[in-house]
Amino acid sequence: MALKAGRPRLRVGDSWRFASQDRLRGARFEESRRIVAIGREFVVCELASTDPAFAAGRAEYTREWNLLSRPAAAAPGDEPDPDNRWRWTPHYPQFRFPLTVGRRWSGTATVENRATDTRNGHRYEARVLGETQVTVPAGTFEVLTVRFESTVASDDGQAQLSWRNVEMLYYAPKANLFVRYEQSITGPDGQPARDIALELLDYQPA
Repeated sequence: MALKAGRPRLRVGDSWRFASQDRLRGARFEESRRIVAIGREFVVCELASTDPAFAAGRAEYTREWNLLSRPAAAAPGDEPDPDNRWRWTPHYPQFRFPLTVGRRWSGTATVENRATDTRNGHRYEARVLGETQVTVPAGTFEVLTVRFESTVASDDGQAQLSWRNVEMLYYAPKANLFVRYEQSITGPDGQPARDIALELLDYQPA
């Protein structure tokens, strides 16, 4: 029977812990995501990492795990700034449920940071490639593989630059989230700007 993933069933207190590998820096960290509030149309999570450069704090998602806002990185010692957040309009569309093999979606989204007066435009295409099994430290899961690709036009008021972003998300219905995640970003100069992989270490339902 073909695997199909319905909208995740989430509860306050659900938590996920990941091993994070930064392949450009040759470094390994741990990241975590814990649900602290749920509304009719949104989920609020506390994000944390052992990476000192990680922008920790509270992030808001749709009920389909698509980002609405999250903290932006700040320099060590900076005072917290509520405006120093990335805010997406309408959202960052990594998923569209139900997930089934062959499903596609595309469109545009805008992300802004009021503190830095930065505005980026995303033009994206996503597709559910297929179903497979993935083994990660938390176990073996049946997953649907989502490829999310976007071009990002950034504008900080001084220069307009173009970036290419490719993400692979291995979504496991039993974990209500991806169990493996890969992202690579190519900068305007054609050089790698980001290359990371996450693997699930632990999933704790509330």
